[in-house]
Amino acid sequence: MAPLPYDPPFGAPCWFELSSPDPDAAESFYSQLLGWQFEGAGPLGLGSAAHSEGLRVAGVSAQPPGQQGPAFWSVYFRVEELSAHLAHVDEAGGQALMAIPDFDGSAGVALTSDPAGTAFGVLAYDDDRAMQSFGTAGAVQWAELFTADPTVSDFYAATFAWSFSSLTGSEVAAGDMEGSAASQQGYWAIEHAGTRIGGVFDASAVSVPAHWEAHINVNDVDALVERVRELGGDVLAAPHDSHHGRVGRFIDAQNAAFTLVSPA
Repeated sequence: MAPLPYDPPFGAPCWFELSSPDPDAAESFYSQLLGWQFEGAGPLGLGSAAHSEGLRVAGVSAQPPGQQGPAFWSVYFRVEELSAHLAHVDEAGGQALMAIPDFDGSAGVALTSDPAGTAFGVLAYDDDRAMQSFGTAGAVQWAELFTADPTVSDFYAATFAWSFSSLTGSEVAAGDMEGSAASQQGYWAIEHAGTRIGGVFDASAVSVPAHWEAHINVNDVDALVERVRELGGDVLAAPHDSHHGRVGRFIDAQNAAFTLVSPA
């Protein structure tokens, strides 16, 4: 039986998009690694949409001419009404970097940042334009915030009504740089509408720039390590046990960081 489409609740991840200097090469990398099929466009009518099991799970778009650099993943969260949400962002100490309240007559989009300067997107829509699968094989399982200032959790609690629960180092990871740092620094699960949707990693002890990162659900992360290398990517953290399964952190052939997870 085919999986039912996922309808993101307000405040939950609704889209993950790779901004790439070479979209064709990016599509080739992820299709060969994850079996993604690319067809149609993303929720903003740009680039191409990746499908797994016939459902939209992510997108790839081209970086603007003259602004090309390493590829990077971005996360978008669903909001009910864009202008009201941006007012909450401002009140909580964040910033709207770009906003299009009426993108195409039925959606609004904004690029925003938290008080520490970490960028993320928000989408307001009431149709079936965004992610159709979350937490299933081939789709994103978890959204993780790397930040040197974990007090930004107050910002996300105020703007998305998230709650946070602290995890111990042993629950976070074992035998890798994240696990060691988390034992000393901290890791918090993000909970929303009764579901864990991601985590906050205190990156103040490691050399990792603040960013949001996608954890993509796969059947066997260990089996994909050499495949990542064969396709031109590399390993940032070897597969290890964590709070939500066995995870490995990688970069693709265009230096975009991502995590693969085989759920426990």
